[in-house]
Order: sequence, then C-alpha cells, then structure tokens
Amino acid sequence: MVQTVSAIGTKTFFLFDGDRQPDTHKLGYPDYFQGSELKLPRNGLTLLYGNKGPGSLIGAAVRESAATGRGVCFADIKVEIGEWDSNKQRLSTFEHCRFLNLPLRANKEVLDDINVHWNRWLDEECLPNEDFPRKPSNRMDLLDKLVKIAPYCHLNAIAYDAATRFGIAKFVTIFNRDAILHDQINVIPPQTKVLIDFPGG
Repeated sequence: MVQTVSAIGTKTFFLFDGDRQPDTHKLGYPDYFQGSELKLPRNGLTLLYGNKGPGSLIGAAVRESAATGRGVCFADIKVEIGEWDSNKQRLSTFEHCRFLNLPLRANKEVLDDINVHWNRWLDEECLPNEDFPRKPSNRMDLLDKLVKIAPYCHLNAIAYDAATRFGIAKFVTIFNRDAILHDQINVIPPQTKVLIDFPGG
C-alpha cells in the first residue's frame, strides 16, 4: 500500500521600505500585529494558518502599507505533514500525521496532556496556571519544550490560537525545517525570493 504524503498551506506577509521590493527576504521572527507580551517559539518558524484571522491580518498589512507608504509582499508556504488524518489527533497518531491543530483537532487526551506539561513549566517559573491549549496563552515559547519530549517530538508543525491587535488569529509554528517545501513557495508579487531563517538558529 502506497502512503500518501500530505501538506498544509500556510501564509505570511512582510513590509519593506523603498519603491522596489527586495530581491530576497529572510523570514524570521514575525510581526503579525501581536502584542509584545506574546512570546513565540524560538526553535521554529511561525506563520499563519487557516481561515481564522489570517484574512484580517493580511487586510491589516495592506492598510498598514497604505498608511505608511511601505510596500507589502505575501507568501504561501507549503509544509509536509506526513499522512493526513481527518480524525482528531491522539497521542498515538503523531508519528503518522505530524501536524497538530490546537485546540479543535486534538482529542481530550492530547489537550489534557499538554495542559499538564504547560502548567508544570509555568509552576517552575512561579506563574499562574493557564487553560492552554483550550484557551490562548502568551507563553507560546513553551512549545519549544513540548516538541523535545515524546510523542510531540514527531510533529513537524503545531497550530494554535494567538491574540493580535485585530483579534484571535491562527498561528502555526514549523519545528522541522526539512518539512518546508521550498520549491513550492509562492510570493506575491513574485520578484522576491523568500529565505527561511529559524529564529533559534
């Protein structure tokens, strides 16, 4: 039986100065109109996913461009996720479907397990407990710790809700740089070549 490898589509945008868009642009730590209190993962590349929020953020980028005179570019980036599973993810399925979309596409076992880890790490910093992943958290940098432990270490990408100036949006952090399909990156307008830079090095 031939296994089908699936991919998810993600989006991003960036602003630039001057009349001419750059020949290259390095994607690193993003500015998606999130507050300074939101700490994103450092060991992955954070992009936008799905229909929840990216549309309003892309619209905001267009308005920001018009208001400031800066140029704006958009990019579609595909990420390989292994075998697509239409069911809610379980802890036992991460080796096959390497994408976790929180909270709606995870079962109770996964949500509860992440919450236990999350609050243990917050306890270690003497911070109050949270209801992540059922509710958004400003400590998304803790995903760097989560993907180091089994079975989360099998995941290529994790999507989650994040607060921005324009409401809740769906962010996705790619932890496996080899999962990015570089030959399928589409930039609009197409004159700029996008380079991938994981913030953590």
